[in-house]
Order: sequence, then structure tokens, then C-alpha cells
Amino acid sequence: MMSRAKLFCVFMLMVVLLAACGNNNQETSTDEGSSVDESQAGAGVTELSMWIHQSGEEETEFYKKRIEEFNEAHDGEIKINVEVVMDDGGSSYNDSLNAALVAGNLPDVLALDGPFVASYADAEIIAPIDEYISDEDKEDFVDSILQQGTYNEQLYSLGAMESSVVLYYNKEIFEEEGIEAPTTIEDAWTWDEFMAVAKQLTTDDRYGLNLFMDYGVGEWYTYMGAPFIWSNGGELISEDGTTVDGYLNGPESVKAFEYVKSLFEEGVVSLTPSETQFESGNAAMALGGPWIAVSAENAGLDYGMMPYPYSEVPKSPSGSMAYAISTQAEHPEAAYKVMQWMTNEESVIGLSEVTGMPPARKSAFESMEEYNELPKKIMRDQVVQTAHARPTTPAYPVLTDAFAQAFHAMALGEDAQSTLDQQVTRVERELRRFNQ
Repeated sequence: MMSRAKLFCVFMLMVVLLAACGNNNQETSTDEGSSVDESQAGAGVTELSMWIHQSGEEETEFYKKRIEEFNEAHDGEIKINVEVVMDDGGSSYNDSLNAALVAGNLPDVLALDGPFVASYADAEIIAPIDEYISDEDKEDFVDSILQQGTYNEQLYSLGAMESSVVLYYNKEIFEEEGIEAPTTIEDAWTWDEFMAVAKQLTTDDRYGLNLFMDYGVGEWYTYMGAPFIWSNGGELISEDGTTVDGYLNGPESVKAFEYVKSLFEEGVVSLTPSETQFESGNAAMALGGPWIAVSAENAGLDYGMMPYPYSEVPKSPSGSMAYAISTQAEHPEAAYKVMQWMTNEESVIGLSEVTGMPPARKSAFESMEEYNELPKKIMRDQVVQTAHARPTTPAYPVLTDAFAQAFHAMALGEDAQSTLDQQVTRVERELRRFNQ
């Protein structure tokens, strides 16, 4: 039975998400094609419920296809009843999860956004899987997937895909300006080199860099911006997760935020870029996720990829949707078989081909030739060598909002130290709820 304190924590988590993302309508739709007719289920068959998040049509159809294949492969043993739950990028998915938690009917297997694993684990929504996963299977996942899924030294989730942010560049503009782009992490630009090139590429009708500030003050700023802190030797939170004071507002972080501020002060980045600023040639470079490659190709842009620029040590973002077993699952071992299936090499490769996101397994990288040559080799190298998971703390919803607010404040020219000190006060108040 979940304590009132835990339920309150979950409730407050949803309040934070609602405040950050605005009001959203909850909508849950059932995929009837993948549901199991109970009257046809054979004796002894273990039936499981599963939630997957609604995403792009191709991605959602891929999930449904893999689930159907699981049911065929485990005929007479395990059957999955799947629901496709609305995920509008806001709070609707979490609203649905919270309602199921309170009603006591959580699904056996659920998808969740990787950075929120600690919040779900601390609230006793999801269960650890260490007793089910083999050492051999565990070693095949890239380190960042395991970092993302671990809380209090226990593994709770596994992702089928990874992500990264690379520095895209317009090849035509680079050739005109005589700029040679680095092709390895070892040759990645330092902050000074990055700034110098961004200033050189900025003209009256073109920005040197796009940071996609039009995505809004939210998770994107933390996902894209945290490597500025990490590469400068800083952290967002202490290793034991008890405090952000001296970390989020520490000297390494302040210096990193001041560098971000300088990008706007020098005029190389727009606070209000158009949706297709990079694709249309109005920005020579862009710090963007794998989806930018898709939009650039659709626009017919001749583009390349470079590693994320750094200060002291190369670092890059990571994290994406993952799978977990709920604490209400009556058959956790069978539920783990579903997780294992949805994150096995075949699933990981297929999902990467559909979404363009890098795979979560080392073996998949070896099997996919496009990741062994430029430009996608840059993405693979970052996932394997420099990926850094966002903090695994139950206070993450407040921490990420604090980071995003501070990042936006830098774009507006505010003072880094005082801004971060103010945000630290917010996060410390939240952390005290979990440290008692």
C-alpha cells in the first residue's frame, strides 16, 4: 500500500508538470487491434496490460507491430493488452498515469520519459528489474541508458532508443566561409573556437547559430543546455542527490551560464528564431536533436554534423522514452519478458530506422552501417563516449524547470549568479521533502 506521503509526492509531481506545460486534456485510446479477447485466451495464459505513449504515426505503428509479434511468439504463454495513451508533449500522459495510480489499476508494463525514472521509482510506481536482467544483456546497453534507468543503485527501466544533440552545419555556407568542420570528438571545438566561428558566420541576414529557443521554456533547455555545465566540470546536483547548492549555482555552472549568455549578447543566436531557421539557411549552425536531420533532408539542405562543443571535457545529452514494470504487476517476471522484447536488438534497430533516433544497444550500432560513417558516426560516438544522463532525482521536475528558467534568463541578459541562487532556493525546498 502506498503511503499518503508518496501519493502526495506524485500529486505534486503532476502539479509541477501542469504548471510547466499548461492545461491539457486527458485522452486515452485503446488499440483494439492489439487487445486480447478474454474469451479466447487459453487456460494458463498470463495476460498483461501495457501502456505505450502516442507518438508519430510510424513510431506508434511500430510499437503495435512489435507487440503483436510478441503475442504470436508467446502464444499460449503470455498475452499483452495494449493501450495507446495520449502524449501531447505536456502533462496528459502523466495525468493518465496518476489517475491509474490512485485507482489502483496501473498497467503491468508502461512507457515513461527517462529523466523521470527517479520520480516514478521514489513514488513506488515502478519496480526494480535487477533480478531479471542478465549481466550479458545489461552490458549490451550503452552506459547512458543504464544511468538513466538507475535510482538508488537499482535498475528500474530500459530504453529502446537513445538520443543526442549534435552541432549541425550548412555545408554550403561553411565552404563559402572556408571553415573546416571537426569530424571526431577529439577534434571538437572548444567554447572559444565555437564562439569565434559563430561570430564569423553571423551576418545582417543570417545567425551563426540556432538553439531552437522557439521550443519554449521547458525540458528542451535542460536537455540541450546541461552539457555546457557538465563539460565545464560542473553538475546540476550533488552525487548523493541531497543538494543543488554549490552545484547548480557553483562556479563551474555560473561560468557555463555566462557563456550561454554571451552567445546572445554577441548576437550569434536569436531568442525568437523561425521554425525552419536552420533548414532555410537563416542560421549556419544548429544545436539540435536527431529529428533535425529529418527536417533538413526534407528541406533538401546539404548538412553535416559535428560534435557538441566543450569547455574542459566533451559531454553530450542523452535520454529518451523507456519501459518499466509497475509495482502493481502481479506477474513481474512475465512483464519483464515484454520489456526485454521491446528493447531487444531487433526492436532497437527497427525503432531507430523508423524514428532516426540512435539505438540503445552497442550491438545495434555495430549492425547499422550508417552509424559507422559520417554524418551519423558523430551521433554514435557521442552516445557511446560522451553521453551524460540527466540527474536521477525525485525532485527532477522542479530541478529541470529551474534550469530551464535560468537558461531563458541568460537569453534575456540577466545576471547568472543571482538567477541561479534564486533557482537553487526553489530546488532546495523541493529536495527537503525527499531528504526527511
